Amino acid sequence: MPILPIIILGIIQGITEFLPISSSAHLIIAPYLFNFENQGLVIDVCLHIGTLLAVIFYFKKEVFDYFMAIPKLFSSDSNQETRNLKNLIVATIPIVFVGGLIFLLDLTHLLRNFQVIGFATIFFGILLYFADIKDSQINELSKISYKQIFIIGCSQILAIIPGTSRAGIIYTTSRFYKISRVEAAKFSMLLSIPTILISSFIPLIEILDKKNVIFTSDAIAAVLVAFITAMFAIKFLMKWVSSHTMLPFVIYRIILGSIILILAL
Repeated sequence: MPILPIIILGIIQGITEFLPISSSAHLIIAPYLFNFENQGLVIDVCLHIGTLLAVIFYFKKEVFDYFMAIPKLFSSDSNQETRNLKNLIVATIPIVFVGGLIFLLDLTHLLRNFQVIGFATIFFGILLYFADIKDSQINELSKISYKQIFIIGCSQILAIIPGTSRAGIIYTTSRFYKISRVEAAKFSMLLSIPTILISSFIPLIEILDKKNVIFTSDAIAAVLVAFITAMFAIKFLMKWVSSHTMLPFVIYRIILGSIILILAL
């Protein structure tokens, strides 16, 4: 691919991966809007690696604490870091099994059409609004049950539908359980680490298995652009939710979904 489309895709991926506006929807419609060819598997994986590195770097302290908590995972002598790690594991289980099954059955292509994307963008945007509108009786993520954490993880399965937004649906479900905006946003980003790792693992194996595949400067550019823009997006969102609601993102989703449905006519 020419370098300009890669830069555009890197910016789109970096901005939309962690904001509640659906990266998959934007990446699907981008080639249509900008009139360039599909980015292909190598660039797609590199874009996700870029955002993965960004969230790991931004939350490096939390990631380090997760690693340090591993030896205590099955110990009765647990602490807050161990509880946080267990939350992450429990919330990841549903997408591993259900998402893996959908991938193996190759059902994802059934959802990649503009009508589905448009309706999902609008519907889950409205759901985000109702989840985020109230801010009373705030719960701490560490205080809710594993059953509730598991349900939050189950909601992530809906992100397989383009237009849903993985970050958005995790945030939405967390807010329905009255988790604070900051904690809900942070958990949605930390949960992206195992999710992106798992979802990129099989495609990466396929790429490495092809002996004629070379990671060129285009692939490196995709990683760097996605990384840099994702860092800005994460920092912006964490600052935003500390004092604002998600209403601007809801309005954006409704406008975007409406445009997508018009394009589908």
